[in-house]
Amino acid sequence: MGSLKVRPEGVYKTDKGFMVALMSEDGGKVLPIFISGSQAQSIQLGLSKKESSKPLTHDIFVQIMEEQDLTVESVTVDDLLENTFTAELRLEGEGRISPYDVRPSDAIALAVRTDADIYVSVPFHKRSEDEE
Repeated sequence: MGSLKVRPEGVYKTDKGFMVALMSEDGGKVLPIFISGSQAQSIQLGLSKKESSKPLTHDIFVQIMEEQDLTVESVTVDDLLENTFTAELRLEGEGRISPYDVRPSDAIALAVRTDADIYVSVPFHKRSEDEE
């Protein structure tokens, strides 16, 4: 299964709520993912590289990962099940990679803080294009 490398283009407020736009590296494809207001704030802070006055949950998680010598190897948005996106967060430490099923918004918030690669599963992306 192949993957398309993407980057968060930005966080936007829409009439349906907040949305993070993932754009393919070639700029040709965008995947919108709707997220909560607190997730939007966390992703936007991570994108801006600004720190909040008090660390957010994702900031604390990054601190814990650093203390445990773990890094975010990659994030993959891999499916849409019952109107909910799914993602895999891959953490690397002690010479092995451990995959975790997570919400895409949490994975993206961690990836933007650690400059990790973000991917979208090609079969999933193709299916989502067909449904538009």
